[in-house]
Amino acid sequence: MTEDQSPGVTRRTFLRGAGSALAASALAGTAMAHGLMDAAGKAVPAGPESKKVASGTRYDVIVIGGGFAGLTAARDCALRGMKTLLLEARSRVGGRTFTSSYEDHRLELGGTWIHWTQPNVWNEVSRYGLGLVESAGASPDRLTWRSGARVFNGDVAKAFPILADAMAKFCDVDGMGGRSVFPRPYDASFNEQGVLKFAGMSLKDRLDALKFAPEADGLISAQLTTLCNRDPASGAFVEHLRLMSLVNYDMGLLFDCSRYKIEQGMSGLAHSIIADGRADVMLSAPVAKVERQQTKVIVTTTAGAQYSAGSVICTVPVNVLKTIEFSPPLDPRKLQVSKAGVAGQGAKCYVHIRQKIGKWMGCGAFPNPITMTWTEQERDDGTLLVAFGPPGLLDINDEQAVQKALRTILPGVDVVATTGYQWTADPYSQGTWCFYHPGQMENALTPLRTREGAIFFASADSALGWRGFIDGAIESGTRTAQEVHAFLDRG
Repeated sequence: MTEDQSPGVTRRTFLRGAGSALAASALAGTAMAHGLMDAAGKAVPAGPESKKVASGTRYDVIVIGGGFAGLTAARDCALRGMKTLLLEARSRVGGRTFTSSYEDHRLELGGTWIHWTQPNVWNEVSRYGLGLVESAGASPDRLTWRSGARVFNGDVAKAFPILADAMAKFCDVDGMGGRSVFPRPYDASFNEQGVLKFAGMSLKDRLDALKFAPEADGLISAQLTTLCNRDPASGAFVEHLRLMSLVNYDMGLLFDCSRYKIEQGMSGLAHSIIADGRADVMLSAPVAKVERQQTKVIVTTTAGAQYSAGSVICTVPVNVLKTIEFSPPLDPRKLQVSKAGVAGQGAKCYVHIRQKIGKWMGCGAFPNPITMTWTEQERDDGTLLVAFGPPGLLDINDEQAVQKALRTILPGVDVVATTGYQWTADPYSQGTWCFYHPGQMENALTPLRTREGAIFFASADSALGWRGFIDGAIESGTRTAQEVHAFLDRG
């Protein structure tokens, strides 16, 4: 292990013109599922066309939101014989996922990776015969990380045990590696009293209590900042402990969960799901109001169109819930967490650099503007990286700003182009993935999942298992479709 040595890159002149090409690719909005094949050689469905539905039309179920929770719920309801309408505010489905491209390489601007420890999404990939590809940097050869003013470099075989040991100590609040706190990760109420012992504790609180040496602190702080997508003071310790329980507290397995991507793209999976169910889909149809009446629920779009149903499934992100008017008003606890928002507010971008650096990973402790970055693609004309950072510290649309940030970890690097999507600025997401603030899991999870009359709620943000992940969204949509079917069947 060496300190303050660069991994061998030198300053080069910029390649001009590629930046605009990358930005144009992202802005074009063309998901890469068109013309792709599944593992059996069958064409993957294109995105759904928006159906013109007359105002006043009655359905059995209306699903609000076309992310993976909404897509799964709409498909499952339709396949159970329920007349189903999905209303999506954007001009596409997929929610906080979107597949674009840079030249010959497919980019995921939102949710990206899957793993077989995530049973719901893995089942969907198998169901539709989709393929897998790997991110090159998920198994890097070298690691560079920054802690304060110090930069460390090392072979992964030497550096990773430092992180794994630090994470084990971070989780070990019970002498059992944290295992007694969440013995059943999918059952939030099984050890409620044990969880409450750590209510209010932030990731930073735990870090401050342990006082790691700089070498270890740089690694674990970067990891925690990336996972909560914000300052570690904003992330709940118990939320992280529960996440680690899903991978049996194995840091290597958690890293592996950022290895596998869907060959046909996340948009390819989204299109496969909605095509299977054949629910009616209306795009560019934001919802303004949801009104419960005695025998039906009326949903009004911002354009003034009204549709009614025996039941409604609301799948919008928790940060967006507050923007829809409900009559009668929602449980105040739902609105409280929506107004407060969850922690995930950071940045993700792709960076094409001039240098060829192989399979590499870099980390920077908070408040470094880039907290984690790794090789996404080894190219003939350099390297494509994916990078993450906390909110307010990185302008992903400014190549010079990204280059300056990246040089804190990779001195002398030259940025050719950069692109990403600002999910925090999108009114229909208002943030990235869900990671609860201290106190939110204990106080908000149950209310967010609880139906109100004929209105049901599903989201990755309230999943019991892989909360904040695509798997959690599918879990939530599957559960809620079953509940709605039983509810309408009884009626």
